[in-house]
Amino acid sequence: MSQSKKQSFTEALSNTAVGFIVSYISTFLIFPAVGFESSPGKNLIITIYFTIVSILRGYVIRRWFNNKDVEPKDEYVKKTDGTLIERYCYDCEIEMPIKCDGIITYCSNCGLKH
Repeated sequence: MSQSKKQSFTEALSNTAVGFIVSYISTFLIFPAVGFESSPGKNLIITIYFTIVSILRGYVIRRWFNNKDVEPKDEYVKKTDGTLIERYCYDCEIEMPIKCDGIITYCSNCGLKH
Protein backbone atom coordinates (compact mmCIF):
# COMPACT_ATOMS: atom_id res chain seq x y z
CA MET A 1 0.00 0.00 0.00
CA SER A 2 1.44 3.38 -0.94
CA GLN A 3 1.30 6.57 1.08
CA SER A 4 -1.14 9.35 0.40
CA LYS A 5 0.29 12.78 -0.42
CA LYS A 6 -0.68 13.96 3.08
CA GLN A 7 1.11 11.01 4.70
CA SER A 8 4.21 11.63 2.55
CA PHE A 9 4.19 15.31 3.51
CA THR A 10 3.77 14.46 7.21
CA GLU A 11 6.65 11.98 7.04
CA ALA A 12 8.93 14.47 5.26
CA LEU A 13 8.04 17.21 7.74
CA SER A 14 8.63 14.91 10.72
CA ASN A 15 11.95 13.72 9.30
CA THR A 16 13.10 17.30 8.77
CA ALA A 17 12.01 18.39 12.26
CA VAL A 18 13.77 15.48 13.97
CA GLY A 19 16.88 16.05 11.83
CA PHE A 20 16.87 19.74 12.73
CA ILE A 21 16.72 19.04 16.47
CA VAL A 22 19.44 16.35 16.29
CA SER A 23 21.67 18.66 14.24
CA TYR A 24 21.17 21.61 16.57
CA ILE A 25 22.02 19.54 19.65
CA SER A 26 25.01 18.05 17.83
CA THR A 27 26.50 21.50 17.22
CA PHE A 28 26.96 21.90 20.99
CA LEU A 29 28.96 18.66 21.05
CA ILE A 30 31.02 18.80 17.86
CA PHE A 31 32.02 22.48 17.71
CA PRO A 32 33.88 22.51 21.06
CA ALA A 33 35.49 19.16 20.15
CA VAL A 34 37.09 20.72 17.04
CA GLY A 35 37.97 24.00 18.73
CA PHE A 36 35.21 26.13 17.20
CA GLU A 37 33.83 28.67 19.63
CA SER A 38 30.16 29.29 19.11
CA SER A 39 26.97 30.42 20.75
CA PRO A 40 23.42 29.08 20.69
CA GLY A 41 22.50 31.80 18.15
CA LYS A 42 25.37 30.91 15.82
CA ASN A 43 24.57 27.22 16.18
CA LEU A 44 20.96 27.94 15.23
CA ILE A 45 21.97 29.89 12.10
CA ILE A 46 24.38 27.12 11.03
CA THR A 47 21.72 24.46 11.63
CA ILE A 48 19.10 26.41 9.64
CA TYR A 49 21.56 26.86 6.77
CA PHE A 50 22.43 23.17 6.55
CA THR A 51 18.77 22.17 6.93
CA ILE A 52 17.87 24.32 3.90
CA VAL A 53 20.80 22.87 1.93
CA SER A 54 19.68 19.35 2.87
CA ILE A 55 16.06 19.97 1.79
CA LEU A 56 17.18 21.40 -1.56
CA ARG A 57 19.62 18.53 -2.11
CA GLY A 58 16.92 15.97 -1.36
CA TYR A 59 14.47 17.70 -3.69
CA VAL A 60 16.93 17.89 -6.60
CA ILE A 61 17.97 14.24 -6.24
CA ARG A 62 14.37 13.06 -5.96
CA ARG A 63 13.34 15.02 -9.09
CA TRP A 64 16.37 13.68 -10.97
CA PHE A 65 15.46 10.08 -10.16
CA ASN A 66 11.78 10.68 -10.94
CA ASN A 67 12.63 12.12 -14.36
CA LYS A 68 15.26 9.51 -15.17
CA ASP A 69 13.70 7.32 -17.87
CA VAL A 70 16.52 5.30 -19.34
CA GLU A 71 14.57 2.29 -20.54
CA PRO A 72 11.16 2.31 -22.20
CA LYS A 73 8.32 1.20 -20.00
CA ASP A 74 6.84 -2.19 -20.77
CA GLU A 75 3.28 -1.92 -21.98
CA TYR A 76 0.48 -4.36 -22.63
CA VAL A 77 -0.13 -4.97 -26.32
CA LYS A 78 -3.68 -3.95 -27.22
CA LYS A 79 -5.96 -4.32 -30.20
CA THR A 80 -7.34 -1.22 -31.90
CA ASP A 81 -10.50 -1.52 -29.80
CA GLY A 82 -8.40 -1.33 -26.61
CA THR A 83 -8.70 -4.97 -25.54
CA LEU A 84 -5.54 -6.83 -24.56
CA ILE A 85 -3.93 -9.24 -27.01
CA GLU A 86 -3.44 -12.65 -25.43
CA ARG A 87 -1.27 -15.54 -26.57
CA TYR A 88 -0.93 -19.07 -25.30
CA CYS A 89 2.04 -19.25 -22.97
CA TYR A 90 3.72 -22.65 -22.95
CA ASP A 91 5.26 -21.96 -19.56
CA CYS A 92 2.05 -20.82 -17.83
CA GLU A 93 -0.03 -23.21 -19.98
CA ILE A 94 -2.86 -20.69 -20.39
CA GLU A 95 -3.73 -17.69 -22.53
CA MET A 96 -2.02 -14.62 -21.05
CA PRO A 97 -1.91 -10.95 -22.03
CA ILE A 98 1.40 -10.05 -23.65
CA LYS A 99 3.62 -7.08 -22.95
CA CYS A 100 6.11 -5.37 -25.21
CA ASP A 101 9.35 -3.59 -24.26
CA GLY A 102 9.43 -1.82 -27.64
CA ILE A 103 11.09 -4.71 -29.43
CA ILE A 104 10.20 -8.06 -27.87
CA THR A 105 6.78 -9.33 -26.82
CA TYR A 106 6.56 -11.59 -23.81
CA CYS A 107 4.13 -13.18 -21.37
CA SER A 108 2.94 -10.68 -18.78
CA ASN A 109 2.93 -13.42 -16.13
CA CYS A 110 6.19 -15.35 -16.46
CA GLY A 111 8.22 -13.31 -18.98
CA LEU A 112 8.50 -16.03 -21.64
CA LYS A 113 9.40 -14.39 -24.96
CA HIS A 114 6.87 -14.79 -27.79
